[in-house]
Amino acid sequence: MGILRAFISRVLIPREQYDGVLKDLALRIQCEPLPRVSPIADLQPPDKEADLGGVLTWLLTRYPLAEDEREKLIRIYEEKGGKEITTYDDLSFLPRDIALAVYALHTGRPFFNPQDAPSQTAFPDALLEKHSVYPLFIGKKRVYLLSQRQSNYAFEDEWLSVSPENHVEMVSVLADRAAIQSAIERNRGRGANSSERTIQTGELLYSDASQIVEIDPLEMSHINPDNPNNSAEQVVQWVIHRALTLRASDLHVEKFYNMARFRARIDGQLRVIHSCSEEDLPRFIAMIKNYSGMGQQRQDTQDARFALAIGKRRFDVRLSAVPCRREQQKLTMRFLDKQGGIRKLTELHLSQNQIDIFNSIMSRDQGMVLVTGPTGSGKTTTLYALLNHVNDEKVNIHTIEDPIEYELEGINQTQTDPFHGITFATGLRALLRADPDVMLIGESRDSETAMAAVTSALTGHLVLTTLHANDSLRAVSRLISMNVPPYLVADALALTQAQRLVRKLCNYCKRPHPVTSEVIDYFRSHGVLGDEDEIPKAIYEAVGCDECAATGYFGRLALMELCLVTPELADMISREAPQNEMRRVARRHGFKSLYQEGLVQVLTGNTTFEEIRKVAYTAA
Repeated sequence: MGILRAFISRVLIPREQYDGVLKDLALRIQCEPLPRVSPIADLQPPDKEADLGGVLTWLLTRYPLAEDEREKLIRIYEEKGGKEITTYDDLSFLPRDIALAVYALHTGRPFFNPQDAPSQTAFPDALLEKHSVYPLFIGKKRVYLLSQRQSNYAFEDEWLSVSPENHVEMVSVLADRAAIQSAIERNRGRGANSSERTIQTGELLYSDASQIVEIDPLEMSHINPDNPNNSAEQVVQWVIHRALTLRASDLHVEKFYNMARFRARIDGQLRVIHSCSEEDLPRFIAMIKNYSGMGQQRQDTQDARFALAIGKRRFDVRLSAVPCRREQQKLTMRFLDKQGGIRKLTELHLSQNQIDIFNSIMSRDQGMVLVTGPTGSGKTTTLYALLNHVNDEKVNIHTIEDPIEYELEGINQTQTDPFHGITFATGLRALLRADPDVMLIGESRDSETAMAAVTSALTGHLVLTTLHANDSLRAVSRLISMNVPPYLVADALALTQAQRLVRKLCNYCKRPHPVTSEVIDYFRSHGVLGDEDEIPKAIYEAVGCDECAATGYFGRLALMELCLVTPELADMISREAPQNEMRRVARRHGFKSLYQEGLVQVLTGNTTFEEIRKVAYTAA
């Protein structure tokens, strides 16, 4: 196909894996045949004397990218003001694969994306994390080491001091540091997925019976949780470490018949990761409570939090204790990644139309942005991505939250404190005297807070807040039911959004299937595929592999229903028009429901019909 050398990543894989990749490639080419003539056969590479900015300009103007992708990259570049690009860090606003390709074209040196690096067991993950390196290939006499530096003497010295007999030549392959850290975390998850352990079930009989916690990943790798000689702290830390390597968002500690059970919520679904005798449960609960300074009484509902450090990663853990029957308790831990939790808008799988809407709204000097959805649907992640998008020294951003989930530099954040009289409503009134440009209110949970938020949006501030509602237009009636006058809602509201999380297909094993005429008719009947649109060659289904623990899914993505409040729609809100009428008007301006947004993600190969059925009730 004549692909440029800088765009090729060479890897060594076992023959069995190669055969599987070849079979999958043949299936994909069968669904989407390659063109007979390469579009870059006669393409001239960029000038050898060109700087990084010149190489990027060549890529945006000369390289045969898809038009929608080209326009998206140009928009991103223009939003950064066309600033001077001299180092790799200056390319951070680009998708990582594009940034790596540009840098490789400029330097002429191989530059690898660690996202494609294979799993490894030769080196301890803690040692790799300490030096920010990762083995790309391990041979008998040579190791190709992904690194951000040309030399890694500190890593070699420490490795040889532990295993002097393992003297091999270390060859550095340049890679992005953040991506190397992600590869190390992914490798931990692979190890946790592949470790075949039998979860005890017992006979299932009823029986009567800002503190920082540091967990050493290297020590955890040597712990067998089924060993009866382990202390309660060792088992608790092993379970927490295992849950985080599996990318869990929550961990449940509970009694199940005559067992103590640990369940982790991974990609939105609970999975048992450890179980043991019920006799150990009180010790586990007492240990976790000690981490947060929570009282040991069993009859009260309690909430607390503590900090967690695993290697170089930092987590904030929100702990909840709820009393259960027979003087038992259930603990639930929610993990908040302090580094990885704050996303950019470009990382949220948004369409170009959605990005344009967000850019338009966040450039306004006043108005209200309402984000709705159930608990755990990613509302906070979206709000912080919006704040991060406009975070600048020229903008005064202030938040009032309960609790403060992520700490973002350059933003003033206030925690509600009812003991000292700081609620959402009183704190918001205080913020108005702090000369804010943009304000975030954690949740509009009562009439007083909702009214204060609407008033703030009408007095020259951009206000972001959350609300519990089934979809974006029902959020309007929810506000009105909280005694906010309809004419004020119409004047203040700029954008209302609803979102849900669905599981994302595993890129390693998803399998294409030809699109039938019935499927095409289904897409067209739901308004996501027009008569003039190009018909997709294939849609994908989940299969399952070692990378995704045989589930077929890896990670989650947000479906976002955005309803821009136009003058026509504002007039309908002020006179409390029926939902169906407002929905018809919104559709004329490009509005898509959550279900339609899900169908778009099915078309692009990101998820499946089975996943978006959970939001099928929003299809209208």
